[in-house]
Amino acid sequence: MQNKKIFINGDFYLVRPGGKRAQAVAVENGIINAIGTNRDISHLWRRGYKKYDLQKKFVLPAFNDAHLHLAAVGNFSKQVDLDGVDSLHSAVSIIKKAAAKLKPGQWLKGRGWNKNLWGGEFPDKNVLDKITDNPVALDSKDWHLLWVNSAALSCCNINRDTPDPPGGVIEKDDTGEPTGILKEQAVKIVYDRMPPLSYNDKIDSITEAQKKLLKLGIAGVGDFDTWPTVISELSELEKSCRLKLRICKMIYDNDFDEAVRSGFRTGKGSEHFRMGHLKLFSDGALGSQTALMFNPYRDSKNNYGVETLTQNQMEEFIAGAVKNGISVAIHAIGDKANFQSLNALGKYSGAFAKAGLIPRIEHAQILRKKDVGLFRKFGITVSVQPIHATSDRDVADKYWGKRARYAYAFRSMLESGANLAFGSDAPIENADPIAGIHAAVARKRANDDRPSWYPEEKIPVTKAIEAYTIGSAGACCFDDIAGSIEIGKRADFAVLSDDIVRMKPSDVYKAETLAAIIDGEFVYGKGNILW
Repeated sequence: MQNKKIFINGDFYLVRPGGKRAQAVAVENGIINAIGTNRDISHLWRRGYKKYDLQKKFVLPAFNDAHLHLAAVGNFSKQVDLDGVDSLHSAVSIIKKAAAKLKPGQWLKGRGWNKNLWGGEFPDKNVLDKITDNPVALDSKDWHLLWVNSAALSCCNINRDTPDPPGGVIEKDDTGEPTGILKEQAVKIVYDRMPPLSYNDKIDSITEAQKKLLKLGIAGVGDFDTWPTVISELSELEKSCRLKLRICKMIYDNDFDEAVRSGFRTGKGSEHFRMGHLKLFSDGALGSQTALMFNPYRDSKNNYGVETLTQNQMEEFIAGAVKNGISVAIHAIGDKANFQSLNALGKYSGAFAKAGLIPRIEHAQILRKKDVGLFRKFGITVSVQPIHATSDRDVADKYWGKRARYAYAFRSMLESGANLAFGSDAPIENADPIAGIHAAVARKRANDDRPSWYPEEKIPVTKAIEAYTIGSAGACCFDDIAGSIEIGKRADFAVLSDDIVRMKPSDVYKAETLAAIIDGEFVYGKGNILW
């Protein structure tokens, strides 16, 4: 049975070609087949098309978040939430309440603590040992540190004799005893011993995440959750037609061999579930002061961050990935990590192009000025999260000083010719694309009275929209069917309360998503926009 709709009386911003608009769009079986004025389209109503009046609302291609953690977004509410807690004392109170509800031996899991809000000092296992004898594992806000207690260390056989794993650090005190802080690859020791979520729990987490993202007008995502734990669940949701989002699934280095054997190839899949990139980590993060830098962090003589993979090690993975038709996305935060990652990918730029693959660098949070042009030179998409800039500005100034001039350098990237893809890194940050666009165009949070942070790196709203639509869809292998409003593409729309292109850039945050349409079907609607 054919499903025909016309959406009239809208203010459609098509994205491509740049700046063009339309009043109405016709859709048949989820595919756009006509674009024009109300007069151009309205006559189709007599041919069996159902009519929807969008009441002159501003309509964009539905957003695509190039980098988030899907199941974690849905599972967020099931863990102890320490995000934004501004003191260790307050954190202890929250942890105590959660620990009181535990069964004997049950793990207490949580996330979001930020030592930079607690005076910059790391907490230790002794704080948690006084709260509970149950094993406790709490991820830092940036997910690059794990705070555990003695019970968790014992469960994982981590003691004074345990060596640091490659690319990781088990922090120890002056006597050689583990403090309870694990950095970078060391966190995997605990992750591998923690009880996994059940199949049903994972299904629930994914569907809950989908519900949250659809409300934000997001139709597609690059999912960086661990591959083996959700691949079957995503397949099941797709087969049962419960998967509304378009998901580009990434894999990690420890999953690579299994993925190759199973036929994982970048771009392979359906209109709602496609294979993505091999994700590598070249360093840590700013918040944990483990991002790899050319020069030490301020107030430190010997902390250059953590090199989780050398350039040679990255090149070995890249060679194997390209050989098997898999593109690569490298996490790089520090300036040295970005330089090494750019050159590792650049060495294989010809091979990527020949295979029709587009590599990515994730975050690219701080660069040397002379390295900005390497993205375009090597054909590497820069996948960035603008909301990090407004969240991290104080920490960046504290630890990077004047080097932060080229932190989150979105305008410099654009002017160099780099292809930008925007995302949120949710649940680490807010998944709302409108908040992300505002961060890119205002370089400050809505409630921040200070001047914009390095305002020379602001970008126009139109460019931010492109990065959150066609740019991110391309980074996630969906630009053939999504990312712009064009004949032949899927009818994925976000209906907004305000025209964010024409409003004052600093006011963009005031807009909200009223409805989301995927494949021509309303998957979320607010107020009377459905009628």
